[in-house]
Amino acid sequence: MGAGGRVYCRRVDAVRASGLVKRFGSTVAVDGADLVLAPGEVRGLLGPNGAGKTTLLRMLFGLIRPDAGSVELLGRPVDGLGPGALEGVGGFVEEPCFYPYLSGRANLRLLAKLDGRQIGPEEIDAALARVDLAHRAGDRLSGYSTGMRQRLGLAAALLRSPRLLLLDEPTNGLDPA
Repeated sequence: MGAGGRVYCRRVDAVRASGLVKRFGSTVAVDGADLVLAPGEVRGLLGPNGAGKTTLLRMLFGLIRPDAGSVELLGRPVDGLGPGALEGVGGFVEEPCFYPYLSGRANLRLLAKLDGRQIGPEEIDAALARVDLAHRAGDRLSGYSTGMRQRLGLAAALLRSPRLLLLDEPTNGLDPA
């Protein structure tokens, strides 16, 4: 509490990355990247192939460690990925992966279970409907097109009810509609 009984709250950024560097041998994939995103902001990373967009997202998710710099998601540092480090965060890097012999519905049910969440069938059906896959929910994933797998990835990310959604090339394989 501040002077006069005032309460001061620090705004928590959705994403705060500073000085991120990532090298692969002699190749510098990311060189001193800074990124701050406020809650509610929608941003896209644009650049040619090989510019480091996916590498940056991998560092944000904690999938690879930066050689320098720091990352915070929703006010929590992403280092070591202790319990809850990605709480409230959803998304995927490159293309989402699923079990091809399971249905879309079964894949989502399994992902929710692996995530430690008790999700009812109505929530899974709502997520599938949201990405226009309700009519194919019972079909094996091996019969899905690239765009359908991409939409299932979106459904999986949204099923977590994330406060922060990070997606790498989310429109790959999707029809313009």
